[in-house]
Parts: sequence; C-alpha cells; structure tokens
Amino acid sequence: MPAKPPAKAKSEDPGRPVLQWVMAVVGAVVTLSAIAIVVWEALQPAAPPALSARIVAVEATAAGHVATIRVQNDGDDTAAAVEIEGVLGDQTATASLDYVPRHGHAEAYLRFDADPRAAAVSVKGWSAP
Repeated sequence: MPAKPPAKAKSEDPGRPVLQWVMAVVGAVVTLSAIAIVVWEALQPAAPPALSARIVAVEATAAGHVATIRVQNDGDDTAAAVEIEGVLGDQTATASLDYVPRHGHAEAYLRFDADPRAAAVSVKGWSAP
C-alpha cells in the first residue's frame, strides 16, 4: 500500500499586513502628486518679472538719510541686475540688486541729503539671469 502523503500544515504566512498596504498607497499618492505638480508647472506659461519698489524705512545717519527700498517681484521669473532709482528734488540716488527671486523681494538702500520719505523710487531695468 502506498504511503500517505503528510497532511498539509496550515500556512503561517498571513499575507502582507494592512499597514504595509496603506503606506504603499500613501507613497504612491505622494509620488504621483509630486509628478503632477511638476508637469503642471512646466506646462504653464511663464510671466516675466513684475517689479515694484517702495520705501519701507528711513534712518538718519551722520552721512545723510538712508532709505530702505523694498523691491517686490510678483512675476514668475527671477530678475537679475535690477537697477533702482530714487529722485528727491534735484538729487538722484541709484542702487542695483544682484537678483530678485520670482514671487519674492529684496532690499536696497539709497542715501539722500534730506529726508527721503517723499522721494519717488522706481525700478529702471533688469536682465534675465
């Protein structure tokens, strides 16, 4: 008589734990979201720098008055070699910034002989980085 095969033992492998599946799904969602954001940004048309300048502070010093100028960039591109000009009566002061990041700001300082709160400040130009 042939020998009986041994009885199968119950499997001790319960399969993958639920937490492992949940974390795999979370990882896939995060990865696909990051890829979707990068593709979306790449397909959007870029707006050129939109620069504006304003006086945010004035400090009196022994050498005159120093105006702190905040240059805001509301555009989608970074601006490099930004030229700023301030005019107060017959006095003109200029400064340049290396760059102003997209959707960011930078500060420059202009020196005047008189109190520059009434000075007209403007961005005269910039170049592409």
